[in-house]
Amino acid sequence: MILFFVFYVQMSTSLTLFALRNVDPRFSLFGVTLFSWSAAQFQALNPIWIMLLSPLLALLNTKLAKGGKDVPVAVKYAIGFAVVAAGFFVYAASGNYAVNGRVSSWFMVGGYGLYSLGELLVSGLGLAMIARYVQARMSGFMMGAYFVATGVSQYLGSVVANFAQMPAGNLDPLESLPLYTRLFTGLGWLAAVGALVAVLLLPLMRKLSREHRRCSDEAGENARQTAALGVVAE
Repeated sequence: MILFFVFYVQMSTSLTLFALRNVDPRFSLFGVTLFSWSAAQFQALNPIWIMLLSPLLALLNTKLAKGGKDVPVAVKYAIGFAVVAAGFFVYAASGNYAVNGRVSSWFMVGGYGLYSLGELLVSGLGLAMIARYVQARMSGFMMGAYFVATGVSQYLGSVVANFAQMPAGNLDPLESLPLYTRLFTGLGWLAAVGALVAVLLLPLMRKLSREHRRCSDEAGENARQTAALGVVAE
């Protein structure tokens, strides 16, 4: 989760500065300019994509669960980090299509879409994992640890954004573009490492799921036996 929120912080740091310095504010469709963005408005793409993608993922997960093909949480983590990596690679690749140091705002729309999908697959599952696997007596502590980790990642994310720091007084788009594309390429590979770690953790997560299921079945059986003994006693 610390790794994921390092990427999350980029929305309000490096991505916003990238939008300010190197993204064409005009949003055009088939050569017709529909409107113009301010740099800060690109951050609205995240909640918009979340609202669009959430019901689709909910329907897909429900359908898979009913068919007995529920996707393990660790697999969702791996897919989430993979699409986050793809999103940052989109930002990095946009520099190849820049005109006078500025790229089309469509790259921001696409990159934010991939990033938001990754957020749905990774961020929301963190608290769900604690609620599902952690014993009740430890849940409060682990919830607090989760949010402490989130706070640490906020700081680390700002440190990462500083790697694209511009020289004082220099705002030339042609000079700032390589700084951001290098940063986004590095973040893309870092997210790919996160996906690899999630894949390597699959055996451990499967073991944890089996143990959780076994304990739940035993608790349910004990509850049924206790209820049956109570009926006999009456």
